[in-house]
Amino acid sequence: MMRNKAISVEPVMSTASYRYVCPFVKTGAAIFLILLLFLLSGCNDRDIQEVRDTDFALGTTCSVTLFGEKERQYLKPALEVAMDVEEKMSVRLEDSEISHINARAGDGFAEVSDGTFALVRRAVDFAEMSNGVFDPTVGPLVALWDIGSGDERVPEDEAVDKALTLVDFRDVLFDEEEMRIGLKRPGMSLDLGAIAKGYAADRMVEYLKGQGVPYGIINLGGNVFAFGKKYGDTAWRIGIQTPDKERGRYLGILEIQNSAVVTSGKYERYFISDGRRYHHILDTESGYPVENGLSSVSIVSTDATAADALSTLVFGLGLEKGLRLCEELEYAEAIIVTEENMVYTSSGLRDTFRLIDDRYTRAEPGHVLSE
Repeated sequence: MMRNKAISVEPVMSTASYRYVCPFVKTGAAIFLILLLFLLSGCNDRDIQEVRDTDFALGTTCSVTLFGEKERQYLKPALEVAMDVEEKMSVRLEDSEISHINARAGDGFAEVSDGTFALVRRAVDFAEMSNGVFDPTVGPLVALWDIGSGDERVPEDEAVDKALTLVDFRDVLFDEEEMRIGLKRPGMSLDLGAIAKGYAADRMVEYLKGQGVPYGIINLGGNVFAFGKKYGDTAWRIGIQTPDKERGRYLGILEIQNSAVVTSGKYERYFISDGRRYHHILDTESGYPVENGLSSVSIVSTDATAADALSTLVFGLGLEKGLRLCEELEYAEAIIVTEENMVYTSSGLRDTFRLIDDRYTRAEPGHVLSE
C-alpha cells in the first residue's frame, strides 16, 4: 500500500496497460516529507510553546504536534485514535477485523465496525474508479514479496501467477444490513496499507477539531496532515523529499493549509537481487514491481484518506493518465517526479510549490495533458 526539524518525519514503512497496487505496511519505506515550521519575524504568536507526543502504530512512528501548553491534554487521545485504527485494520494483528475477514475468505462473512466497513467500501470505490489500478485485495501478492521484512527474495513465476489469481476487488462482498464483509474465494486477503494511515489521519484531525484545537500537525510515518493555519494566519511549508538523496533532502517546498500531503515512491523500500533493484510498488498484471518512469508521486488533498489512496493510484497510472486524473478531480492535486528528474505539478499547485533542487527541472504539463 504508497511516505522536519520541528516535527521529525519517520520512514513509512504507496491506465496504462497494467493494473497497479501499492502494498501497505509502509514501515521503513516510501517517502519522507520534511515539515518546515518557520517562525515569522514580527509574529505575535512566535513564542507559543510547541507540544508534541509520539507513539508507534500502523507500522510506523506517529506524532502529533500542537501549539500551546493547554493543548497538551489532547496529544495522547489523538494518538490513541491511530492505535484504534491499527487494532481494527492491520493485517499484522491476528485479532484485527481485517484479519478476521481474511481468515474467513471463501467461507462467509465477518462482522466489522462501522469505520472498517466504510473504509473497505471506500477502498473498493477507488478500485472501481481506477478499473483495478488500486486494489485492496492485493494481500496475497504483498505477502509473497514481503518487501521490507529483511527476508525478501524474488518469488518463482508460478507463485506470482498463483497470487495474481487471488487479486480482484470485485470479489469483496458486503452485507450492509449486518455490517459484515466477506471475500468470495479461499486464499484472498485484504490489505488496507495504501489507505489506512490516511483514514487514521482524518479521524485524528476530526477528534482534535472537535476539541477546539485550532491548528497543528499529524504525521503518520510521512503521511502529513497540517490542519488549520499556522499560528492562525499563515500557511504551513512542507518539503517534498528528493527521490535520489538521503532522508531530509528535499527538491521543493509546498505551502498548504488544512491539507494532507502523502507521497508514494519506489526509492525507499526495496531490495537488490543479482544486481537488480526490486521496489515495493507492485504491478498486479505482471506481479512484479512497476516500471513506468516515475520516481515519486505526492498528492495534496483536504481528504487524507483520498490522498493516501491516490498517491498509489496515480503512481500506477503513470505520468500522462495520472496527471490528467488529478486535473479532473476537484479534491486532489499532484506533484509527479520522473526518473529523468522532471517535476510535473497539477494546475492547482503551480503557485504554491517552489522547486529548489537545481538538478531537477520543472516541466510544463501542457504537452502531456494534450496527448
